[in-house]
Amino acid sequence: MNARERVIRALNHEESDRIPLFCQVIMPGFKRRLLDYWGPSYKKERRFVLSYRDFNLEYKLGFDAAWHFDGSPVFIPLKHMQEHPLPQIDDDNKYIDYNGRIHMKHPPIESDVSYYIKNYINDEDMADYFHETYFSIEWEEAPDFATKINKKLKKFSTDEFVPCSHLDPILEPLWQGLGLGLLIKLIRKNRSKIKQYIDLREKILNQAAKLSAETDLDIFFICDDTALKGTTMINPKYHRELIIPSYKKAIKELKKAGKYVIFHSDGYTEPYFEGLIEAGFDGVESLEPMAGMNLKHLKEIYGEKLCLIGNIDVSQLLPYGTREEVVTSVKECIKDAGEGGGYMLSPCTDITNSCKLENVITMISTVKKFGKYPLNQ
Repeated sequence: MNARERVIRALNHEESDRIPLFCQVIMPGFKRRLLDYWGPSYKKERRFVLSYRDFNLEYKLGFDAAWHFDGSPVFIPLKHMQEHPLPQIDDDNKYIDYNGRIHMKHPPIESDVSYYIKNYINDEDMADYFHETYFSIEWEEAPDFATKINKKLKKFSTDEFVPCSHLDPILEPLWQGLGLGLLIKLIRKNRSKIKQYIDLREKILNQAAKLSAETDLDIFFICDDTALKGTTMINPKYHRELIIPSYKKAIKELKKAGKYVIFHSDGYTEPYFEGLIEAGFDGVESLEPMAGMNLKHLKEIYGEKLCLIGNIDVSQLLPYGTREEVVTSVKECIKDAGEGGGYMLSPCTDITNSCKLENVITMISTVKKFGKYPLNQ
């Protein structure tokens, strides 16, 4: 059975030949150690490169699917940005985006992406300005977006490895731009204002969903980090009232085209699950065990409605655990969630620079040994 069949069966809550393996991304420091470990035996193949995203390492490690970022199908017109430039910071290594977030271009940790620092917006007037200036306008559509994606996919071995695309989230950029304090204040004191901000973002999300539905990609993620260890960032009641209706509309566009949509957030996300099911999400990913996400419990309560993805700890187990502890953890995940399909095993975050090479390899080999269907042979 190939990777695509394996992953689709899991999303359909069906057993395949074995439990699929999913990976978010691999950080640069870990990539270098991996290349040193393989040495001359490593051969890069063009059939696992999609645009600027190279999946060769994930494929050779033994993963079946991973995140893919290939630009947004919609964007703010260049002329508008020239006429309404973003505020500048007196630090060449920092910049402000149209969400009102301050980023560091070259973060202190080893990474190949910019790093969110804090909110720039600090009051309602500034929040109004950003939304009126950058979200109340008509965004442009990327020319021939689906055609270009599909052309690239024809050269990619999608049966052997599954690239999972993305749609921009709503709540994460909102709280990061406003700061949690202002966000919670507005939810409590001026909910109509927050609804206005969300409605503007919903329109753009729906526009992007319609264009993305025309591509030949099978799986889309909405990565919306909105939880902490042991709790959610906002009351699940408000999440279901304010955020879920917007996601429901975008997901409907993708589902009409036969696509699958998965929700990602680190932290304790279970209180959001009923809303995610209502919105039409096919799966949830991360399931961070150190945040309180108990896989056995989640499988029992939600296993028939959501494909569960993740639950291998990256904060302690993969960086500092022994190989024996990794084997034990993987076998426990298989036991707790593997039966009947509907589960993909994955590290609960990126494979970070601090992860032990031998632990990641052990995780993968253990799934391939003990995650074969039927289980418990």
